[in-house]
Amino acid sequence: MGEIMQGMVDRERGLISRRIFSDEQIYRQELDRIFRRCWICVGHESMLPAPGDYITNYIGQDGVIVWRDVRGTIHVFLNTCTHHGNQLCLYDTGRAVSVTCSYHGWTFNSEGKLTGVPFFNEAYLGDLDRGRWGLVEVPNVRTYGGLIFANWDSGAKPLEDQLGELGWYFDNILLVEHLGGLEAIPGVQRYNMSGNWKGFCDNFGGDHYHTPTTHASAIAQGVAGQESPEGPQGKTGYFELTLRPAHNLGGIHTDTKQYERDLARAQKMGPEVVDYIQGRHVRTQEQMKDVAAKPYGFSHGLCFPNLNMVGASSPFLARSFLLTHPLGPLEFEVWQWWMVERAAPTVVKQLAAANAANSQAAAGLFGQDDSENFERIRQTLGTPLSDSVPFHYAMALGHDGEWPGHEEWHTEGLPGLVGPRFGETAQRLFYAHWAELMGLDGQ
Repeated sequence: MGEIMQGMVDRERGLISRRIFSDEQIYRQELDRIFRRCWICVGHESMLPAPGDYITNYIGQDGVIVWRDVRGTIHVFLNTCTHHGNQLCLYDTGRAVSVTCSYHGWTFNSEGKLTGVPFFNEAYLGDLDRGRWGLVEVPNVRTYGGLIFANWDSGAKPLEDQLGELGWYFDNILLVEHLGGLEAIPGVQRYNMSGNWKGFCDNFGGDHYHTPTTHASAIAQGVAGQESPEGPQGKTGYFELTLRPAHNLGGIHTDTKQYERDLARAQKMGPEVVDYIQGRHVRTQEQMKDVAAKPYGFSHGLCFPNLNMVGASSPFLARSFLLTHPLGPLEFEVWQWWMVERAAPTVVKQLAAANAANSQAAAGLFGQDDSENFERIRQTLGTPLSDSVPFHYAMALGHDGEWPGHEEWHTEGLPGLVGPRFGETAQRLFYAHWAELMGLDGQ
């Protein structure tokens, strides 16, 4: 396998072999070295408000049940009966003190214990170690600002190590615990897409370059574009951040223009909304008092490996979280949910949800544009001649962190490497880190 992978990620030249997006052997290794050994987001605490609440999700291709037990502890279990492997939980969400397999009737409680075996004495003659045959549980489960992360690797490094520089932005901008935190809007959108899961993630991880072309129709309709001027923004502070070990945030502002727009909108909605917008701004500024540059929000981002984010630029836009679940090297499924600021007035939450549904969503104007690109890329993968042509990720290679005018973007004290809206620094770091985890150090 090592020989197959040699030279596929050339960070020095910004060249990536197409085979890492289509090769079945590489994909199988990813399931082990990326999805089994990294911290994977599987939900949010607000999705499990009461004891017995559960949701289902995936880690790689393995289905899992995220279940709050009767004592309030959150567990993550493999969604398979330990008897003959039947899928155990069939619903996206629900509440139960136990779940019974529809095949032979084994029953498990919210702590994963095997509590019911039909015809125990007749079938097993009373000889079955129930303690051994409980649900398979993910050994590492952590919450961070309400987000639930799970990791199958019993020797995993702390979650904070994987979050790296992104942790500061989670604390101060995205998860807004200082404002009361986030709450999930009920429901999840699930849709299949052609292509490789990494292509979707590197798109969210800083590819502003595609926006004027791919999303030209949305821009023409006024759904997007007011934050996408021609050329650098200079002192307005609109920039991208590449965050170690392999994350990205984009469309970041350190000026007051977005706050002023939000305040103007609030003034049309009534005093309650004005009070909220003004109050959250004061508290956020206080939260970041030790940093000279105080970003208001960001438009998109990636938490490695597969948590994509949109909409943290304004409280009037719900935060969209998109998990890319691989279904093979050439297909993946997107699970998308939205969250709003818990303390926001109801009218703000409703508007935020409506705005999000019109943009990056299954039926929104952005998602459909992107899916067509990924489908067309898939058509060029896995063929002899096309595979000989590497993907080009060398945009402004050698100028990382040295962009003209970057000293005027007011980024003092912010973690990460600053770049303009057009660049591929984040993608190069993404694939370099991917190669390291895959055992290709130095490629």
